[in-house]
Amino acid sequence: MKLRWSQTARIELDNIFVYLKSHSPSAAKSVAIRIIQRARLLTSFPFSGHPTVTPGVRRVSIVSYPYVVLYMIDHVNDEVIIPNVRHTARKKPAADDPRAG
Repeated sequence: MKLRWSQTARIELDNIFVYLKSHSPSAAKSVAIRIIQRARLLTSFPFSGHPTVTPGVRRVSIVSYPYVVLYMIDHVNDEVIIPNVRHTARKKPAADDPRAG
């Protein structure tokens, strides 16, 4: 499977990195690497995350860090699509709906 990051997810990941970098550059790098590595694993293990209440949307936690990656599996195009990367304390849109931004 291929991995596709939405523009929103790219912006969210960049915002996470910029925020953490202002507090600890080494922590920012570690968190970003962990999120990207975990997302890449989804191409081999797309069902490793848990389903959300929104049909077709799954979530995977980033171990040791308070972030989750929301994703969808597109079997037709053989890809994992990541619409969002969120801090677990961030207020969620209705039912973790990635279409809500």
